Amino acid sequence: MKYQCKCKTFEVHKTTIKVVDGKVVKPETYCNECNTYGEYIKEHKGYGGIIKKPNGTIAKRSDLNM
Repeated sequence: MKYQCKCKTFEVHKTTIKVVDGKVVKPETYCNECNTYGEYIKEHKGYGGIIKKPNGTIAKRSDLNM
């Protein structure tokens, strides 16, 4: 998984979760150069979202032959 801090981009394979000053952080992503925690860079953007109609129903996809 890739992480970005203020000064660089780096890769971390295993992380743990810790609460520091009321924020959830991953200690392995701490950068000693800029003294901040790295933010996760989302690599996969996904396949799209669901289209919702104004009344709360989900639009039916016409391209699926079921």
